[in-house]
Amino acid sequence: MSVVDGSQGTHRVTFGGALTVRHADQIHESFVDALRQHRHVVVDCSQATQVDLSFVQLVLSARRSAAAAGKRLSLAQRASGDLLDVLQRAGLVAADGSAPIPGQEFWFQQGGN
Repeated sequence: MSVVDGSQGTHRVTFGGALTVRHADQIHESFVDALRQHRHVVVDCSQATQVDLSFVQLVLSARRSAAAAGKRLSLAQRASGDLLDVLQRAGLVAADGSAPIPGQEFWFQQGGN
């Protein structure tokens, strides 16, 4: 489900397949392990085939944990596909997917350099 690449000063975690409640424990562990060892974690979910709200909740939780520890969690690319659909249904971005609601700009930023 995840592939890790620690090159170029960042730690990239790539999630593929179903990012759903069924895999929440594994996704959570990937975030915990990455944030325990690295100051900047880049999340790449471009290979996801299915996304549900549990993944969004885990990303938001990991982001808060990173900030509290003086670390950074960012997305490799802006939200699209299934992830964008889930964000729209959850009310975290505009219904047409064009803009985030205030405080949710994270989903439209790219931080994986």
